[in-house]
Amino acid sequence: MRLFPLWPDFQPLTLHARHFNTPYQLRWKNGQEIPFDEDGGKSGLDPEMLERFRFVCDCAQEHGIRIGVGLITGWMSGKIFAPPAFEGKNLLRDPLVIRWQMKFVKRFVTEFKDHPAIAFWGVGNECNCMDSADRYAGAMWTRVISEAIRACDPSRPILAGLHGITAQPLDSLEPSGTWSINDMAEDFDALTVHPYPLFTPHAGVDRITGIRAAMHASAEAHYFGDVGRRPCVAEELGTLAPTIAGEKSAAEYLNNTLLQLWAHDCKGLFWWCAFEQSHLEQPPYQWCAVERMLGLYRADGSPKPVANVMKSFTEMRNALPFETLPRRKTELVCILTGEQDSWKAAYGAWILAKEAGLDLEFQFSEEPLRDAEFYLLPMISGLNNIPRNQYLKLMEKVKNGATLLCTYDGASLAPFDEFFGITAEYQENFNGALTVQLNEPLQFPFDAKLTVAPAGAEVLLSDTEGKPFLTKFNRGEGTAYFLTCSPERAVIERNRAPEQSYYELYRLCFGDALRKRSFVSGDPLATVTIHPENETSDLIVVINNGETAVKLQDYQLSAGSEIGEILWGNFPEIPAHGHCILRIKRENVF
Repeated sequence: MRLFPLWPDFQPLTLHARHFNTPYQLRWKNGQEIPFDEDGGKSGLDPEMLERFRFVCDCAQEHGIRIGVGLITGWMSGKIFAPPAFEGKNLLRDPLVIRWQMKFVKRFVTEFKDHPAIAFWGVGNECNCMDSADRYAGAMWTRVISEAIRACDPSRPILAGLHGITAQPLDSLEPSGTWSINDMAEDFDALTVHPYPLFTPHAGVDRITGIRAAMHASAEAHYFGDVGRRPCVAEELGTLAPTIAGEKSAAEYLNNTLLQLWAHDCKGLFWWCAFEQSHLEQPPYQWCAVERMLGLYRADGSPKPVANVMKSFTEMRNALPFETLPRRKTELVCILTGEQDSWKAAYGAWILAKEAGLDLEFQFSEEPLRDAEFYLLPMISGLNNIPRNQYLKLMEKVKNGATLLCTYDGASLAPFDEFFGITAEYQENFNGALTVQLNEPLQFPFDAKLTVAPAGAEVLLSDTEGKPFLTKFNRGEGTAYFLTCSPERAVIERNRAPEQSYYELYRLCFGDALRKRSFVSGDPLATVTIHPENETSDLIVVINNGETAVKLQDYQLSAGSEIGEILWGNFPEIPAHGHCILRIKRENVF
């Protein structure tokens, strides 16, 4: 359970001024002098509030509940909460404010570091929303606060408590109002995502019970965690106002999301939040309708269907013959670049890979190239996209036997012809779309349309104008595929596009990877994760992300593999929003 010691309640500081409104002195509540702490310092923390918090911790311990504490809770549910002394000051950049934040943290952590109910610390709640701060000011603030926590309690992990940050070049000095995943990874033991479909770009396009929503949390958690090379927790999740999703739909959404996070090695999920606030009259609930009815429990204490989903998930896990699901198998390394909308590219690639039957991990283009047999450069755009040395290393990987798929979205790529076996005729920059016939006519939106001619490559697909769309070039021992438009952009921008067969492009290009998987469902709505258990068996989690039951009549097993046991659920028919867990016996191919 996450708990939040509201900043102005615990550190009730006021600012007192003299003539000409000149700031003179900080005082405590009711104008009193700030009292001394037992160690002789002055933190400004209220001993009565600390005792109340200890009472809550004691109750949690008595009932077997672990607590994560967001320390500087200055932003909550659409409202700023700060001590009156700091009104008008920047809460992330003002030296006076930061000094008193450090005092808060050091006193609070010292007070509770020995309490067994405390599981982890956080710097606060979505602190990048507290005030304006560019990337480097944000990184400095998190470093100061996280180091203050660690100095007082090095034994517990520190979770980021942040959302809305992005992958950015490590050494870039370009101004950015968005905080960097890599910067935050330096300060925290685990990163966090708050994957609300309403607030996350590209996530709220389709209905909450569809496959796009089911993929959101696990895709964003790996976008953060893979790029930052840290564990990641879905620290806040919810459907918010009842007009966004009714109770039944919210439960179906949570069930798929929870299963996807578990199957994809994510470390946890917190629903926001415990109880409704519909009966509260003070701000922000007075003005912010989206924050009033989002609890696991109603205002009268009765559980909503989402609470029963969490209970059922726990019962399922307790009934399984293993305690921890082994880490899933991945085939693709998906490389994200600096001048693209990297979250958009990542989200689209994740959806397409899962529908195709594959699993991927993300990396940023500037970090050392991770070793893999299969690489993906999705939705590549911009004049400065992938650094030259990384581009050349990637092509060397292809020459030595790897497979690469590059999907174009307006990038300047050089060298080009010798890497992909095609030559560019011209690029057209305008907002349009082209149509390609796959299993069905598929539309591909674009801002930059590249027309190419084969120069050694094989043309696998053409658009309706007869121009090459997908090409294949055998380079050395490997293969380089090139798409002149981005299916990732198409599947993200177009309403219900994940329900069309864009994923077949990934199946076509990464067929060798699919043949190496011990189990493939054959149905794009039935996503699969493979968890190697030992040298001769895999655990398989199959999740039906659809709104009707699926019967897996076209599933495939690798050569020498067979289904050993059905550990949970029904197979081959899986109910809507349901799942099954299989144990596959296979030949030792390692």
